[in-house]
Amino acid sequence: MIVTVTCNPAIDSTINGEQIVNNIGGKGINVSKVLKSLNCESFCTGLLGKENGKFICDGLDELGISHHFIEVEGKVRTNTKRIIDKKLFEENEKGPEVASEKLEELKDYLKQFHDDIIVISGSAPANCDPHFYAELVKNAKQNHNYVILDCDKQTLKNALKQRPDAIKPNEDEILRLLEIDDKKKIIAEALKLDIDLLVVSLGSEGALFFKDSAVYRCQCPEVDYVSAVGAGDSMVAAMAYAKKNDYSFEEMIRLAMACASASVEMSGSNPPEKERINKFLDKVVIEKVR
Repeated sequence: MIVTVTCNPAIDSTINGEQIVNNIGGKGINVSKVLKSLNCESFCTGLLGKENGKFICDGLDELGISHHFIEVEGKVRTNTKRIIDKKLFEENEKGPEVASEKLEELKDYLKQFHDDIIVISGSAPANCDPHFYAELVKNAKQNHNYVILDCDKQTLKNALKQRPDAIKPNEDEILRLLEIDDKKKIIAEALKLDIDLLVVSLGSEGALFFKDSAVYRCQCPEVDYVSAVGAGDSMVAAMAYAKKNDYSFEEMIRLAMACASASVEMSGSNPPEKERINKFLDKVVIEKVR
């Protein structure tokens, strides 16, 4: 089973000219949406504000995605994404503060999963201890789960100490993690990280894939660009799907790049259809750089 954990879900409101699209969101939820497009079942969990959380649950029900969230006081945040001249500008709310007992309830709930693929993705609640994700990773690893982590800043640094199996930072996030300001140093410094699979998304410049001391660079195929919203989450979905289906490393790379490319042709955080993803699979160019 693939389990996606979203501790700070969102209602994504994407404004592109006169078009406004509202979607259920939050990075883990976005991962589950792409997995659904790939005809792969997943289970959504996490923390959900009870004031307007029904919008999230109804959206998941419409997609046929199973879910169970720990209900917390407050409301689901709204993330406003404006696309102006093909550039993305984001205004993200923080979301509700979460009582410590609710955090413990989520930790306890997740302990039921054994030998699964656990995706912990997105920001933690505003008042959350920066070691919370580290505890989630530790517990998941103790239960022999394969853990994919997609977060940022101190939360990511702390969680890395618990040895997640895979991470997917973007360019800004990897620079912060490595404490460097020159992207030309990313490869040399990232090779020092003790992690099985590292995927670094570089936006229009493609992505870097690190595994077993090997490094591969991929360029993005030509796309009909609409929005970059959710492209990184699509890559994470591909990583989880590839693990579940025993894909080779090259097959995983192709799927990740195809999912990301297909995603940027979509409006809002709508997931790309499988047919749109498939059309990019043979267009991915993989270059081994180390």
